Amino acid sequence: MLDEASQVIAYSHELEQKSREVMAATAELRAANERLKELDRLKDDFVSTVTHELRTPLTSIRSFSEILHDNPGLDAAERQRFLTIIIQESERLTRLINQVLDLAKLESGRAEWRVSEVDLRTVIEDSIDSTGQLFRAKNVGLTTRLSPQTPLVRADRDRLVQVLINLLSNAVKFVEPGAGRVIVELASDGRTVSVRVTDNGPGIAVEDQQVIFEKFRQAGDTMTEKPQGTGLGLPISRQIIEHFGGTLRVASGPGAGATFAFDLPAASPVAAREPAAEPAQGA
Repeated sequence: MLDEASQVIAYSHELEQKSREVMAATAELRAANERLKELDRLKDDFVSTVTHELRTPLTSIRSFSEILHDNPGLDAAERQRFLTIIIQESERLTRLINQVLDLAKLESGRAEWRVSEVDLRTVIEDSIDSTGQLFRAKNVGLTTRLSPQTPLVRADRDRLVQVLINLLSNAVKFVEPGAGRVIVELASDGRTVSVRVTDNGPGIAVEDQQVIFEKFRQAGDTMTEKPQGTGLGLPISRQIIEHFGGTLRVASGPGAGATFAFDLPAASPVAAREPAAEPAQGA
């Protein structure tokens, strides 16, 4: 009888253990199901947003093309204005498609990386050359403060150029023509290399400073304002910088301009050097 009682007690303990395991597994399955529902919702939101963003330039292209087709006698100046809009919207559509594909590759881990030791000074100089026309077109001043000697970083050079071009383009986009000023700085403490892009634009409210790093989100967007970009440049830039062990952040306030900065670990840490400022350069 004692043996049988002991066996019953042992079975009871086993059943209790199995019951706890089943309850834990059920909780895990429930949590996994909730995550799948959330991912499904995010996928639907993403598809909906992409569709909306694609439709906007396509609507403009179609509308102005129909006007040109239906009005062969349209004034030459008006025709030229409509053609310019069609070209600009086509370019915006192309950028959007390329960025969506780029983002999809980054998030799925299928992006191709060509990693080497990179001099951020030359990356900045090449990016400034690429965006020079934007600065000249809006008569925006550009100042560089690049330390003459900073450690190399291990990264994909083309991807870093992509990040810098995005930051410079954003800075030019939001400053006043003729009165806009942009400062690009490069410095290092020996362990990390830091890049800062500062503008004297309208600034970004505190509540918007994380929003701008979300896909298809832009600070100050309204239903009546035409967006000044695709809303993908900063999310892509942040993913690129984080892929190489760095951080991309913003410091700003309404009416106080904005500073976008990122740090990357040095490929071979060296003793800290004092950053040396370069004379101002006009773009």
